[in-house]
Order: sequence, then structure tokens, then C-alpha cells
Amino acid sequence: MLCLGVISPSVFAQSFDQNFQEWKAKQQMYDQKLNVSKPSHSYGSKNSYTKSSNDSTGQIHLNQATVNEFQQLKGVGEKKAQAIVEYRQKNGSFKNIDEIKNVKGIGPAIFEKNKSRLAL
Repeated sequence: MLCLGVISPSVFAQSFDQNFQEWKAKQQMYDQKLNVSKPSHSYGSKNSYTKSSNDSTGQIHLNQATVNEFQQLKGVGEKKAQAIVEYRQKNGSFKNIDEIKNVKGIGPAIFEKNKSRLAL
């Protein structure tokens, strides 16, 4: 004999909610494994879709930073920041942080003020 019963709506809602929560937890774990990061939204910049290069220690990564991120450095405005990005595009990745002194407008004084925040 086959017996069919009616599932109450509250049982269905609990089951759905529990399944959703399990799926959401698994998805978050998967995303963490992928180390998914959101792009920076520095609209108007040539590098507006570059991921943020400003890590939790406040360092600026020379080979990834956007114009807006370079402007966070002491003594670096929009023109100098753009010059750094253009130098990187023309000459390739920086090999060491001292190389930033080759950028027009970035002299020893600006370098000394910021060297603790610079990283590759």
C-alpha cells in the first residue's frame, strides 16, 4: 500500500532554507580557495579594472598599482602617478623598488618618503 502525505509548508521552508545555507557556505569556501578579489573601481583611469594593489599593510605594489593608488604616496599627484604607470607600460615590470627613481619627477626625496610603502 502506498501512503501519500502532505508536507506542511513550514517543513518545506525549513528544508529549503537549510539547503540554501549549506550551498552558500560551500560557495564561500570555494571563493576563498580561488582567492577571488574585487576589481578596484578607479573610473577614468587607464587601469580602471586592475585589482587593488594596496594590500592590508598599506603597501603599494609597483607592478600592479593604478594611477589612483600611486597618488596615495607622499608627494605624488596625478601627473607623477600617470608617469609611473606609463614608465611601467613602456619598460615592463619594475625589477626592484629603486627603479622607480628612473621615472621623471620621482627623485631621491620622494623615494625616501615612500620606500617603506613600496613593494613589487
